[in-house]
Amino acid sequence: MNQILYEKICRCNSIRSSTNLSEGKLLPYIKKPLYEIEGIEEIPPKIFTFQIKYEKKLSSIAKFILNSFQNKYIYYAIDDILYLLSSNPIERDELLRILYSSMLSLHNEFTINFFDIWIDSVYLNETFQTNRFCTYQTKNLNQIQTTTIILKLRYFKRSPIKKSDPLW
Repeated sequence: MNQILYEKICRCNSIRSSTNLSEGKLLPYIKKPLYEIEGIEEIPPKIFTFQIKYEKKLSSIAKFILNSFQNKYIYYAIDDILYLLSSNPIERDELLRILYSSMLSLHNEFTINFFDIWIDSVYLNETFQTNRFCTYQTKNLNQIQTTTIILKLRYFKRSPIKKSDPLW
């Protein structure tokens, strides 16, 4: 009895070890476009640009995080924001809201899958508006800082899967 049970367990272990599962590993960063990788016959990726006006002051950590998003999958970017900005929940939630809204926009307009989106580049443009009617200039009272975040998302659309005709 124990011999039969042992043989079944050994056979299961050999099957389990022979499969090519990812075993919880994350997807690698993009080194070349996905449509050039063997086995993926897809339409070349497209870029969609979002311009977001952010009226609060960005911290230096947030600027550093946003600048590090070049050629990253979108879910890696979300992960970075969640863990690196955990000390500042208001800024974390605002940046997550920006990423989520751009992802939902792509999904609603083009039916793009979440895993087919990655960030091509992020540009930050800070502008200071001063009050021209005041005679004296103080930085704290008369300057309003706005940041324009330009987010370029790269995506590709998979060809739809054909359903097989029923046999009957």
